[in-house]
Amino acid sequence: MKSNTAHSENLTMRVRHGEAGRPWFRTERYYHTNDGWWFLTREKTEEGPFVSQLEAESELYMYIQRVKQAQNFPLT
Repeated sequence: MKSNTAHSENLTMRVRHGEAGRPWFRTERYYHTNDGWWFLTREKTEEGPFVSQLEAESELYMYIQRVKQAQNFPLT
């Protein structure tokens, strides 16, 4: 994914290609604590801990696939 950089005073914010610079807050999806690596979801959950960032990235990919699958086959 390409990105552009928007400058505001002393703050540099990366924006996605094609998006206008906006004053919103975008957080990193992955973070590290003493317990290990975690990722945040759009559903506002924290998943982890994982041994490495690579493991957290792999688990996020699988999490997204499960969410997409659930959206295609809702329980009724």
